[in-house]
Amino acid sequence: MKTTTLRNLWAAVVVLGLGTGCGSTVQVKGRVTDGEGTQQQGLVSGAIPLGGSGTVSAATQVRASTVGPDGKLTLVAEGKLEAQGRYTLDVPAGEERLVLQAVDASGQVVASALLEATSEGEDAVAPPMDGESSLESEVFLRMMADRSQSETVDMVDVRARINANMAAAARQGASTNEAFQSRVKALADAVRSAQRTELEMYAKAGVQTSQEALFQQELAAAMALNAALDSGTGIEQAYDQFHAELRGAAERVGAKAQEQAQGERAASASFRATVKARLSAEDAKPLADAALRASAGLEARTSEAALKALLEAAGATDAAKQQAATASASLRTQVRASTTAAAAAQAFASFGASVATAADVKTTVLGQYLGVGVTNQLAVSAAVQATVTAAATLDVALDAAASTAVTATGADVTLLATKTADAYHTYATAVRAQATVLSAFGTKATPAVEVLLVAEGSFQSAQ
Repeated sequence: MKTTTLRNLWAAVVVLGLGTGCGSTVQVKGRVTDGEGTQQQGLVSGAIPLGGSGTVSAATQVRASTVGPDGKLTLVAEGKLEAQGRYTLDVPAGEERLVLQAVDASGQVVASALLEATSEGEDAVAPPMDGESSLESEVFLRMMADRSQSETVDMVDVRARINANMAAAARQGASTNEAFQSRVKALADAVRSAQRTELEMYAKAGVQTSQEALFQQELAAAMALNAALDSGTGIEQAYDQFHAELRGAAERVGAKAQEQAQGERAASASFRATVKARLSAEDAKPLADAALRASAGLEARTSEAALKALLEAAGATDAAKQQAATASASLRTQVRASTTAAAAAQAFASFGASVATAADVKTTVLGQYLGVGVTNQLAVSAAVQATVTAAATLDVALDAAASTAVTATGADVTLLATKTADAYHTYATAVRAQATVLSAFGTKATPAVEVLLVAEGSFQSAQ
């Protein structure tokens, strides 16, 4: 009787273990780096946990933790650092939103990275731990701690909005961990504002989705990027593919290229407004500038994709499509090469002029698409001028939104997202009304006003 009871108890434990996923693990492989390309940093107890020179020699172990709704970490796996900073962890399968941390002998975190998910039966590759991945982790944890109960956080979007330049600048002038965490808080508010604003814009376009839905669609893109970064080859191409796959993910939840561009434009405006207000101190200006340039890079990608999709769908001539491709390539090149936010804004101004707003509209992409000549130039110029006027009104509305919702010490993320989305929706309505002015162009009138939306009211707004 006693033996039977024990046998039954053991069977129940086994069944319970299987039901809760106990014993089902996958291997997560990755590496810790010294963050080449970032400024030198000595790693001592209490230092800013942002990687940098000396990270590999300082780190002894790597931990994997899940993140609770309040941003608290729960350890699920740990292992020793191997040669050349490599590590392998046995992590429970079926987990999402993991934080990986490299720690030194005293348990102090010296670098970290985000891992989106572990899938049953599939080993996972983590992104290299460096300054950029560490800043991403810090911002994500802050976002999770600050979010409201109804709010979700898209981890993949966090990685898209933070780059190595921001990580390097985040250290400058932050002499203490408290000063650094203040900057992390500002960036967390900025990314939360961007994510909420994007959803608001999608809703106004009739696209009902969520950060969770986007995150699930983006997982494959993040995993592919992780593998490419771990291999250390073809990095630029890997990021191009990553962003292309993020656009594909948005399309799968219902957002077309034009809606993505408008969503990112408004999201970027919220992001920039928060960064400018929260990182206005002199010692934080390098980080603010780097963040604005990172935002410009995201906007440039979506503007390029939207313009291409518009002209393809509208059956534009090869000449018009080639002119648009040249303008978009120039925008991307100039933004990537920019060393100041002002230079990035100028790149967008030049892009807008090339696409639609130049003094001689016949020379623009819009003019090429519509076949503008002497007889019909006046109507097109009037539509362009109305768009410029609407953009000026947009700037005023964005400034009002920022002054109402953001201060040097805090941000009302929900209010900023709502007011920014409302401002852009009003702007888009005014621009689309110009289809009547362009009615002489027949079926080309509607695509033409969408081209105007891509060209004007972009990154130069709210600068």
